[in-house]
Amino acid sequence: MSVLRDIWDRPIASNDSFQTNAALLIGRVLAVVALAPNGLRKIATFEETAAGMGGTPQNIGGRLFPEQTPLIVFPAPEMFLAASIAFDLLGALLIIIGWRTRTTATLLTGYVIIAMVIFHSDIRGPEDVHHIIRNVSFVGALFLLSGVGGGHWSLDGLISRSQRPRA
Repeated sequence: MSVLRDIWDRPIASNDSFQTNAALLIGRVLAVVALAPNGLRKIATFEETAAGMGGTPQNIGGRLFPEQTPLIVFPAPEMFLAASIAFDLLGALLIIIGWRTRTTATLLTGYVIIAMVIFHSDIRGPEDVHHIIRNVSFVGALFLLSGVGGGHWSLDGLISRSQRPRA
């Protein structure tokens, strides 16, 4: 009951409240839950996805990729795809453990916005709209993390506590 009272009584959460730290931990995990499977899918379909980034339509999971015309056709798609996989997997891991959360969330925000513009700007059907809505929500969560950080229950919080001068 005290958690509910705290939420009701305080319009701005305190940094040390259980509810704030639990929400940031759960929020970090849920904010990036789609990145790891996306990175693993890109590894499993590396050649096909790279060809798609190079402008050659490929059939991946029963859907042509790119079904839309990418805004940019990459001259070295394997290099860009490897960077994309690193953003997906490493970015998800760093956000989940809460290391350099604000920096990582800011970089991932830019990455997702760029990917949206290049690969999801040609809206032709309900699945394309779904991708845009999902990514906009994802960007919102990343913006929040870039503003507030990982919280007390993160590596950032642990490092911050260990660097405080002892009285």
